[in-house]
Amino acid sequence: MNASRRILPLFVGLALLSACNSDSTGTAADSDHDGIADVDDPNPNGATFNRLNGTFTGGDASVVAITWYDGNGDEDTDGAYETLLTEDCSQSWYPQGTLCDESPTTDDPDVSTKTTQHSGATWGGNGAELGTGVLVVDACETGGCAAVDVNEGRVFQMFSDGKTTHIRFYAHPEMGDTPPAWDDPAWRPLGDFAVVDSAETVGAATTVDMPTVVSLTPTVSRYFRIDAQNDGRYGDPDYIELRSVKMFAVALP
Repeated sequence: MNASRRILPLFVGLALLSACNSDSTGTAADSDHDGIADVDDPNPNGATFNRLNGTFTGGDASVVAITWYDGNGDEDTDGAYETLLTEDCSQSWYPQGTLCDESPTTDDPDVSTKTTQHSGATWGGNGAELGTGVLVVDACETGGCAAVDVNEGRVFQMFSDGKTTHIRFYAHPEMGDTPPAWDDPAWRPLGDFAVVDSAETVGAATTVDMPTVVSLTPTVSRYFRIDAQNDGRYGDPDYIELRSVKMFAVALP
């Protein structure tokens, strides 16, 4: 067989593959318009589930570390009020509570339901000065996914002792089973600190709506870091409390 005839099908195949991954302008195809190219997107045709739904509410995500740092960036683990990572959604002020996305509003971008209104990560109260609380989250802790696509965070305000007034999200390139340290230099911010609104409660604070919507750099990652602060504008600056965080990939304009 002529060598050129053997090579031709390879070039045709590569051309077809390139065409499938590009639009008419030659740019990478993005079928669900979330800012992530189909070739990199775990859900290229779109999906509406909460990417940070915790394992206690049927999801794949889990908090794998909680800590606190001061204004100089120095860590003080005593700044975390409760540090056990095994407590479920029924417990008050524990880290996994922030990922509890309970029914009947599981995956709902606009409402957070909790059986315990105080469920959520908490920092302060142990003699630590006002600083920044940190959660490191493995979005695929159960092995049900390898990575998730995100471009938006939804932050639901706590109605307990403290609040979160500012929040910032980061992603990490690590895709293995060993979580990166909270201060690993490879963390990359997905935006600046955003102000978290005061929000409202429905049903004795077990249901909260009016989340703060935080636009994020479109990203595919497994590990996320969440930094939370409380400047006292909503009262009680002694505690940083983070009720609920959900993350989604939504169609962009």
